[in-house]
This record gives sequence, structure tokens and C-alpha cells, in this order.
Amino acid sequence: MKPDEVRQVVRERYGKFAESAGHAEDSCCTKSAIKACCAHEQAIYSEPELSSVPEIARNLSRGCGNPTGFANLQPGEAVVDLGCGGGIDMILAARKVGAGGKVYGVDFTLPMIEQAQQAVAQANLPNRSVEFRHAPLENTTLPDACADVAISNCVINLCPDKNAVYREAFRILKPGGRLAISDIMLTGPIDAALRERLEASWAGCTGGAIPEGEYWDTLKNAGFSEINIVARHLLSDPELDGMACCPGKEYTPAPAADDLNGVQGKVVSVKFTAIK
Repeated sequence: MKPDEVRQVVRERYGKFAESAGHAEDSCCTKSAIKACCAHEQAIYSEPELSSVPEIARNLSRGCGNPTGFANLQPGEAVVDLGCGGGIDMILAARKVGAGGKVYGVDFTLPMIEQAQQAVAQANLPNRSVEFRHAPLENTTLPDACADVAISNCVINLCPDKNAVYREAFRILKPGGRLAISDIMLTGPIDAALRERLEASWAGCTGGAIPEGEYWDTLKNAGFSEINIVARHLLSDPELDGMACCPGKEYTPAPAADDLNGVQGKVVSVKFTAIK
């Protein structure tokens, strides 16, 4: 698919998911993901974090990590959540930066923005603390150097032009600003024909996943340095099955069994930081 076609497919899938208020068949990429899927030795979010977030934000969570847990957010900082979805990480970030801080939620799926707005209201956050932008990650419409931190949770893999996303992240960060990202990558190149088939259907969080080396080059080319891998986890077969049809099998067709077999042991969830 061409980039614009990919964006339209992703927008439609996650838009329908948002309109359903996070309903999906039970799988590794459903709402149980916030506690179990890709959590490895421990839950992605702590029980106190989950209890502090409205149900709608929990139900719409489809992350592979908790970037607010390793972003070292400080009171008064400005944070941009790239691909904010239902708002779970926005809410947690807003509580960490406090009344003197600011959190911008960017998402190009309007139903997600609407659900996140509802979640923020239910979380009783001051209106001045949170602002939404209905925009693609490649063009957030935010001012230059407006943020101290940019976070993202299993979204950039869905974007067809990762170079443009990270150039935009670099633009909106202040000098010395930092990234805290959770994302899905490949351990290395895969068969070209298999790559083409996964991209042709943009198979969940695997269709747009690229090799780690290529991913790090994208960051460096955008201007980022001091890349630090916080955690790296090889997806198990059930995790891979769920991620390949995220946000749920009702919304994203599962890849052929042979294609999934072809990437078994080659898909990783990575949490990392970097500096502008």
C-alpha cells in the first residue's frame, strides 16, 4: 500500500475500535494487554496507576509499554504524547508534571481523540493541563521547541514514514529534550516476499515494524543521540498473534499462519530513551 492508503487503513481500524469503546475479542491485544500482554515479568502499569485512570482509557489501551514509567517526568514539564489513543498515558503524564506542566495529546483518529477527551474529563484534570491535536504524527501542528519530552506507546510502528515522525519529534522538542518510546521492531531483516505481504495488509503492529538497526538509524538521521535501551523483550507466539491483528481481530485481518510463522522469534517490544 502507498503511505496515504496505510494511514487511511489505520485510521479506519482504530476509529472503529474507538467507537466501540474498546470492545474486542479476548486476545493478547485486547484490554487485558495493560496488565498481561507484553508485560513479561510484571504488569505494564501498576495497580495504583490503573485505578487512577478511567475505564474508557484502560479499555482503549493498546500499548507495549508504559513510557511514563521511564520518561523521568518532572513537575512543570511539557509533554507530547504521539498517538495518544484513549488517553491512558496522557493522564498519567499530566499527574506527574502537575498543574504547572502541560500535556499535548496528538492523534489522527478523531473517535480516539473524542474518547480521550472524555477520559481526561472523568480524570478531573484541569483543562489548562491538557490539550489535544487532531493531526498526523508527521505534522502535529505544534510550535517548534514546545516540549521537554515526547512519549509514544506502540504507535510509531503503525506509521508508514517513520523518518518524518522522528523529524517532527525533533522539531517540537526543546534543545536537550528527550524521547521515551515503547515500540515494536524486528530483530533483523526478513524475507522480502514476506515483508511485502505483511505490508500489503499492514498487519497490526507487525505490518509496519522495521529492523532495529534501521530504526536506530532513523533516530540518528533525525538528530537524536544518546539512545538508551531501557528494556527489550522478544514476543512470545501468543503475543505475536495478538500484535499482528491489533487492535483486535474484528478490526484487523490476521495474517496467514505461514506468514506469522515466518516472523516468530523475530519481533521485539523495545523501550528506549534518546536526547535532542
